[in-house]
Amino acid sequence: MITFYTYPGPNSRKAQIMLEESGEAYDTRKIDITKGEQFDPAFLAISPNNKIPAIVDHTPQGEVPVFETAAILTYLAEKSGRLLPAAGAKRFDVLAWLVWGTGSVGGTLPQLHHYADLPVPVPGTVERFTTEAVRLFKVLERRLQANEYICGEYSIADIPTFCSTAGWLQRVKQLSDGQLGDTPAIDRWLQAVAARPAVRRVG
Repeated sequence: MITFYTYPGPNSRKAQIMLEESGEAYDTRKIDITKGEQFDPAFLAISPNNKIPAIVDHTPQGEVPVFETAAILTYLAEKSGRLLPAAGAKRFDVLAWLVWGTGSVGGTLPQLHHYADLPVPVPGTVERFTTEAVRLFKVLERRLQANEYICGEYSIADIPTFCSTAGWLQRVKQLSDGQLGDTPAIDRWLQAVAARPAVRRVG
């Protein structure tokens, strides 16, 4: 059994989709970040960076805590034998795109969200993060023009980028004033991932 520590948001959605894809049994515990529960010593023992999501796998050999979204997805993929090649070039291709999705895409879009919605704009910030978001989505569009999923077959590389893209693609198109044009490959991929039963269960 796995305990899933969560609070509503895109990063928790990424981890929960993989929990559903893995077939692992899990229960959910909400960490209310509006009340500062992420700073509770018991939670910090699981997630030292005081961030959600996190999991604890209660194994016969003992408890295995895992924090950081990319690490959670990798752990679940390895445990279940799903959505991550076991070895070789394909494995490291998936891991590279997983880090790209959690670090590059997952790092840029929250910054854009923060600055785009400030009541008093900070000069240059929206333009800077919009430009980077456009660049990243163009990378993704080129990749998906050549592949059905990011790494050919559906994998843990798709999950974080899907969650970020589904929430922000249209907003970036609006903010970029045409810099990011049509994205037919991304649109096709978003529909394919959204149709997966595990993704639909998470919502």
